[in-house]
Amino acid sequence: MSTMEAISGLMANSNNIDVVSNNIANASTVGFKSSTLSFFDIVSNSFYSNRLIGSGVGVSNMRQNFSNGILVQTGRDLDLGIVQDGFFRVLNSKGYVYYTRNGQFLLDKDKNIVNMEGMYLTGQNQFDLHNDLNNISKLEPINLKKSEILKSKQTNVIKLNADLIENANSTNSITGSDDDISNLETNDITIYDKNGKPQTISISITKGDNEWILKIHSNDINHSNDEKIDHTIHLKFDSEGKLISDSTIPIKSKIFKNLTLNMECTLRKSEHDNHTIQLSQNGYPEGNLKSFEILNNGEIIGQYTNQKIEKIGQIFLSKFVNPEKLKPESGNVWSATQEAGNENVGIAGDKGFGIMISKTLESSNVDLNKELINMIVAQRNYQSSAQAFKTEDKIINTLINLR
Repeated sequence: MSTMEAISGLMANSNNIDVVSNNIANASTVGFKSSTLSFFDIVSNSFYSNRLIGSGVGVSNMRQNFSNGILVQTGRDLDLGIVQDGFFRVLNSKGYVYYTRNGQFLLDKDKNIVNMEGMYLTGQNQFDLHNDLNNISKLEPINLKKSEILKSKQTNVIKLNADLIENANSTNSITGSDDDISNLETNDITIYDKNGKPQTISISITKGDNEWILKIHSNDINHSNDEKIDHTIHLKFDSEGKLISDSTIPIKSKIFKNLTLNMECTLRKSEHDNHTIQLSQNGYPEGNLKSFEILNNGEIIGQYTNQKIEKIGQIFLSKFVNPEKLKPESGNVWSATQEAGNENVGIAGDKGFGIMISKTLESSNVDLNKELINMIVAQRNYQSSAQAFKTEDKIINTLINLR
């Protein structure tokens, strides 16, 4: 009898219509992945015949399509899209881990990066950055509150690049003429003490007999004499203008501990050029986070009010050997399953992981034209199964009414 075959067709095509309808309903859902049902035929032996008879259709599996959706620029700093493989790893309030392609994130009241459902985006924070990704338990919710303030750093290295000039008419590349002795080049630079307070020091270079004299002294009138920097360094060059005296000089200071001057100096002859001195130092005052950006590899780069740019966090991606076996959950996320394989965490753009695009979202990969066609086909199949059931019902009524 064909009743069961018709019923199986009705149920299978009803499920198919549900799946297609869900695809169409989520055509505008960010990061949504469309699904397709896989069917199988049912075959059985009839008790009154040796022939194999088809007994209907069943649903074997729902296949998820993880092809990339189109990337759309939004301009929001916390909108993220993924090109190729990978998922954002998020954590709900109960500690359960989920995975998503929806990169719509925002900051909650505690400055955690969360998705629209309030799940925490996981990664590593500023003070926990490391290269060990083997232990997934080290990943934690990314919290920008930890990076709101960049503490001051005391200056311990001053770098000096100097291009010194002596009179080209001089017969000796070291002594020069008496006029060279008055040739003075002075530069100021601001350095920072252990409390982040600035102090301006001056560095001057003059020409003496058989050597050049570099002087360092502080200009801060608030410091006592024993706190001020007052240092003299004698520079000597060979006949080719290369520095032969020590290039790394410790500077004595009561306030600045372990302060050194690293020099790269050259001496050359010229008639018209002036001395050039370039100074830099590695200290800075305290600064507040004013903005941040997310790079293609997931690094979060903060810009501070003290003009410093620092890495303040890292977003990682997760991927699976068989992502089609991930379990869909409400909220446009998936949960891990044994069939999907082990979770592999990595840096975006590295070792087969996709790259991260900021200020961009991945749209749904639903093809509406295709889904509408699938809907028509599923509807026709459902109607055909219903007609078969109706025909079988008429045959049964005929048999019942035989007298």
